[in-house]
Amino acid sequence: MPKKIVQTTLAVKETENTITLGSAAWDSNFRDRLSYDRKKILEQAINAWRSNPIARRIIQLTTEFVIGDGLAFQTSNARAQKFLTVFWNHPLNNLTEQLPEWADEAWRTGDLFILFSVDEGGMIYVRALPSETITVIQTAENDYRQELLYKRDEMDENPWTSFVGADRDSPNKSFVLHFPLEPAVGASFGESDLAPVLYWIGLYRQWLEDRARLNYFRQMFSFVLQRPFTSQAEKEKYMRDFAAKLPKKSGGVLGLDPNESLTALFPNLAAFEAGADGLALKRMIAIGAGIPLHYLAEPEESTRTTAEAAGTPTFKHFKHRQNYLSNVLLGVLRTALTIRHQYDSHITPSADILIIVPDITERDNSILALAVQRFVTAFAPIYNSKLIDEKEFIRLTYRFLAETPPEKIGEFALINIRGGQSKGPGIQPDDQQKDKE
Repeated sequence: MPKKIVQTTLAVKETENTITLGSAAWDSNFRDRLSYDRKKILEQAINAWRSNPIARRIIQLTTEFVIGDGLAFQTSNARAQKFLTVFWNHPLNNLTEQLPEWADEAWRTGDLFILFSVDEGGMIYVRALPSETITVIQTAENDYRQELLYKRDEMDENPWTSFVGADRDSPNKSFVLHFPLEPAVGASFGESDLAPVLYWIGLYRQWLEDRARLNYFRQMFSFVLQRPFTSQAEKEKYMRDFAAKLPKKSGGVLGLDPNESLTALFPNLAAFEAGADGLALKRMIAIGAGIPLHYLAEPEESTRTTAEAAGTPTFKHFKHRQNYLSNVLLGVLRTALTIRHQYDSHITPSADILIIVPDITERDNSILALAVQRFVTAFAPIYNSKLIDEKEFIRLTYRFLAETPPEKIGEFALINIRGGQSKGPGIQPDDQQKDKE
């Protein structure tokens, strides 16, 4: 007789304190799955960034494409906008200068730890902590994504608390926000963009040093003089006199006796397929960093169409990094509003925040302009025939421009930060916008 299958449901609504996903699959023995020597990776990454031009350029390229001319923000609450502007431009914050540092740290180490400090007046100050100062992340026992404490080591008795674990009712607060970059499932720490290429960057450096050393020795030579000598003493005296007669500058003339023969001895140091080896190493570095080979000063032979197609994955990679940095900025601003709300109840902590980011590549602008031109030509007759109204025509126009109408900025903020469409720097804040308390 077949067994009867009985379905059961939870009688009590599950919360962050009762979630069982973490306790069932990720106990303390399996956190940060297949742990690696993170300290060694971070040490190698910072040393490579400091001393190796390829590693430095990979980080610089990502930051330059992601930040461009700078990031900005806009909120749906005028009071919140005013406070965040003061917070952003405060001399002890100056986020315009800090953002590139944050970006470099994230790509270089895979983690971004933002330390918040709140004074008695409710002003908030933020600093990025060096990633290597955090070696242990203590999480909730039942869920590895609920981070509570950040420790310098296992014996740290004064760890930094997370925003979740901080005492939010205390007037003086200090806590950390953690933003991991592409962590593995079950891992608390992120992954450095340099980690996959550190080995190959080291090989390329060693290959280049060997080539330079080889060329140095390959250009060395010695003169060989052949002449009959009657004794060793005569030979030594003659060689000293002959060496003194050798021309001191290139182009000099040396006369030889009929019984003298002078030749040069070169080392036979041939290196086969050296160019191919160097190119192969650079290709491994380029594919690991997600950038085209010509970004590493290695021109490729291809047509313009092929080059543009090859650039698409790179731009998507940079766009993904831009979404990460937008999420970081959104988290910082949202947390600042939440803290400030305790001192100023007129500030709405849930106000929509739009992160305004630059275009990854300027070429998109000409393509979008062409798309809009074709769209208007095709849809103008439809609009004139009253088959669509003015609002729909404007919506479609903005859609083809990859822009969002100003009246939908609040809605767009949620789409943008969650990985949807991206905004350029052209949107300006609406000074006439009223408070939404």
